[in-house]
Amino acid sequence: MKTTRTRRWAVVLGCWILGYGAVRLFVAPPGGVRHADLSAVPAWAVAAICALGALVAFAPRVSRAVVLAGWVVAATLSALGFVLVLDLVALALPGLDLPFEPRPFLLRLGCALSGLAFARLAVALRRQLRGGCTACGRVGGVSRLAVRPRWALVAGYAAVAGCALRFGAQTLYQDQIPLEMSPSWWIFAGGMLAGGTLLPLALVHRWGEVWPRWVLPLAGRRVPRLVLFLPAALFALGLVSYFGAFGLVELLMDWISGEPIEQALFLWLAVFGYLAWGLGIGGAAIAYHARTRSGCASCAVPAPSTPDRTGQPA
Repeated sequence: MKTTRTRRWAVVLGCWILGYGAVRLFVAPPGGVRHADLSAVPAWAVAAICALGALVAFAPRVSRAVVLAGWVVAATLSALGFVLVLDLVALALPGLDLPFEPRPFLLRLGCALSGLAFARLAVALRRQLRGGCTACGRVGGVSRLAVRPRWALVAGYAAVAGCALRFGAQTLYQDQIPLEMSPSWWIFAGGMLAGGTLLPLALVHRWGEVWPRWVLPLAGRRVPRLVLFLPAALFALGLVSYFGAFGLVELLMDWISGEPIEQALFLWLAVFGYLAWGLGIGGAAIAYHARTRSGCASCAVPAPSTPDRTGQPA
């Protein structure tokens, strides 16, 4: 059986996803096309995924099949909202002149948030299935990722390599791909470079947990975990969903159909660079989240001690 807290969360999520599925099925966005804001996915397909989500949420018992179905719903809904990445960039940097419509944005936002909510539910159900705390995942008060695993270090540097591949491809084809170097573009490019170099390295090195000596007056203090984890999660979700669910699939379909692709080499390099970047930073963020999370009231695990100026626990 599900725990009381997980049960309540599942019931709320189940009611929400049924309502969202009904909206997707019966309410058309501007233009009269119900799936216009979710790529070429028919409204009935979105409603079917929502129905599967309701079955997961209202399932009376936890099983591997229920957990797997929960991950399918989470991955599908997150991927369907991939255009949300462009909406967020358009809101943050209006100088880029990206198209933005409020109503489709809200529907895409609801889709993406539903995907994240089902991911959270699937995590809780999996933890319950393996006998761990549904709130923090620890088994017997011990985390499996208390120390940075080697794969997290590989993931962090894979993200840097993916960023280098993406911007390297842009450099190779800069004569064929003109860019308007506006202030908004420079802000966007600077943020992307920081998100592909400093951010993934901070997730896998000590200076991402404790401020280094040259950061005055914060030297030696613990880095607030959300300062790194939140942008890392957004980068991972955005890059993987947009370029995995849209870019790579579109390229593969064009390649299979034999349609000519302009600047094909650049597109392939860029897409694989983005995917390596997103998957790498996502893996590093998962390890960082498990390593730096606070204490848990549910299983009475104390919070980690605050490091002193030398970086050692007080």
